[in-house]
Amino acid sequence: MSTFRIIECSGTPRECGRQTGEQLRAEIREHLELGPEVGPHIPDDQWRPRRATYVARMKEAFAEYLEELEGVAEGADLPLNDIHRINMMMWPDTLRLPDGDGCTNIAFTAGPDGPVWGKNNDGFDPANARPACARIVRPNKGIPSVTFTFCGTIAMSDGMNAEGLALGHSSVGSKFQQSDHHMPIRPWSYKGLQTCRTTAEFVAHMASKPTRGKGYSMVVLDKHGSACSLEAPCPLLQVRAPEPGAAWILCVNAYLLPPLKEADQRTVECKNDALARAELLKRELANSESLSEARMRELLSLHGEKTGVCRHWDREIMNTDYSMIGLPAQGKALVAPGHPCHTEYRELTP
Repeated sequence: MSTFRIIECSGTPRECGRQTGEQLRAEIREHLELGPEVGPHIPDDQWRPRRATYVARMKEAFAEYLEELEGVAEGADLPLNDIHRINMMMWPDTLRLPDGDGCTNIAFTAGPDGPVWGKNNDGFDPANARPACARIVRPNKGIPSVTFTFCGTIAMSDGMNAEGLALGHSSVGSKFQQSDHHMPIRPWSYKGLQTCRTTAEFVAHMASKPTRGKGYSMVVLDKHGSACSLEAPCPLLQVRAPEPGAAWILCVNAYLLPPLKEADQRTVECKNDALARAELLKRELANSESLSEARMRELLSLHGEKTGVCRHWDREIMNTDYSMIGLPAQGKALVAPGHPCHTEYRELTP
């Protein structure tokens, strides 16, 4: 796996894209060379006939996204079709997830450091991990942000903006029928990060259009301490609030709202793994005296007997590739490339 990159870009969408492509040229090629067995892509002969529908939908709802992708292709000196494929992803079976897909998100609504968001991004065999990066994006129009993503993919639904809105996603899946005319959920959340200042604004934005994608549970948190989880078995979207009296909320790779319990089509083993992580965190949070940044670091470094939050390939079905923390009221984000149990966090500012 390549070294985790941190880059900055600014200007128009095309300029931000071009700067991204230029700085990540080698890593984007590495991402593409990993092929469909690592990236969630359908064969090119199936992708090309559907590409026009995706592009038309994006042009109608988020033309700036297409301009940014064009800039990435120019900066990386790659065909635009290649950049479209890793940004407008389609799955061979859109409704199902690969076995073991996993990530964990936690949000504290209040504490000595203000609201805190944390996430571990998990993958598979680290020898074949997609190269990842943090992009500090300062657009000429819109809210600056730090986004965490794979190199060449500009929207992954993980990050924090300069107005103190943070979000992170966990892949879950969807059993519901979708259309190529629906808005891809990751780019739509990227637009929300550029335009929304509060959790309520982001929820309204995400609910404004039916989406397509593999289905996610997202944690959303703002600097005022308003938090929720968006449970989105595409094209549906439901809102889950923190439990009464709780100053925290979490999401894993399973829907926790009872009506959506079977909306994912996950294997029993993988769903049980996700639910075990949720129960582990609930026990830890019930015994937390302080919901601080330090406590978030402890939780993201947590190991369990059967499954943990910090995951290691030599003893689990997943591996933690990098860890993120957002401090919305302080206007800063942190990233630890690798396992947070022994890797130092680096500070970033949108």
